[in-house]
Amino acid sequence: MKENPYFSKKSLILIGIVLLVLVIFAGIFYSKRENGNTVVITHNGKTYGTYPISEDKVIKIKDSQGKLTNTVVIADGEVYMKSADCPDQICVHQGHKSKDGESITCLPNKVVVEVKGNVRSDMDTMTN
Repeated sequence: MKENPYFSKKSLILIGIVLLVLVIFAGIFYSKRENGNTVVITHNGKTYGTYPISEDKVIKIKDSQGKLTNTVVIADGEVYMKSADCPDQICVHQGHKSKDGESITCLPNKVVVEVKGNVRSDMDTMTN
């Protein structure tokens, strides 16, 4: 068997170990993320609405002419894009989201659905 001129067996094993460690750390980081409690929908860069993720709701997003473009569903503590009139349907296939920081984006319609965790006040507290 001919030896690979670019990588030795030792370097391939080292690369494999490094990749395994990265996958383990990514899994730990992702599993520690908290569930969100708020869904924020933006359309054309402006807030369309803010909704609690604990309340089941269907949100129909319309463009400036009143035409329905996207349907977002909040159910069972998760949010997902049920339908969109865009040609690629990538946003519809992004699945259900419930963790803080997750999002669904529909680029053609400029719709972003974000799950947010504990929403903090802009005001800091001061004590004496």
